[in-house]
Amino acid sequence: TYKDSGIEWIGEIPEHWDKATVGLICNLGRGRVISAIEMAENHGEFPVYSSQTKEYGLMGYLDTYDFEGKYVTWTTDGANAGTVFYREGKFNCTNVCGTIQPKNENQLDLRFLPYFLNLGTKYSVRLDINPKLMNGMMAKIPLIIPPTSEQSLIADYLDRKTAEIDELIADKEKLIGLYEEEKTAIINELVTGKI
Repeated sequence: TYKDSGIEWIGEIPEHWDKATVGLICNLGRGRVISAIEMAENHGEFPVYSSQTKEYGLMGYLDTYDFEGKYVTWTTDGANAGTVFYREGKFNCTNVCGTIQPKNENQLDLRFLPYFLNLGTKYSVRLDINPKLMNGMMAKIPLIIPPTSEQSLIADYLDRKTAEIDELIADKEKLIGLYEEEKTAIINELVTGKI
């Protein structure tokens, strides 16, 4: 059976799922200012994530790390404000990234959280000269909480499906690139009188 989630952009949810807000069940933090000069002078193996979405926000590498473990990060400022990623391992993130960790690790599979939040953060981004989704607003975002076993199943399925879709997109982009090369070659041959 289903019940109304009370969240307009979600609608009904299974009766046994709980609701909360991000700030109620998670600790929120921020990254720090990391410059290109710092990365050049201290190049290492630990990724630095920023506000961009290309390559999942990877900006460069440092020889030290600020975060270790499982986290969710999101872009706080700019055109990509509200974009959410799952992070695991040792890494850094810049001051335009917020960080999320569960207060109770048994309550949340962090791989599930970005899939959910990426559906709804757009409703909380403050749109002005520079779009923003700061920690205070992220804390207020409503969250549905299936049992962790179901969160894991959902995350496993979506990880697998999105990887398949990404692979299909990469194949199509490669094919488009080959067609562009063929088009350029035909134009070249026609323009230079070889055809």
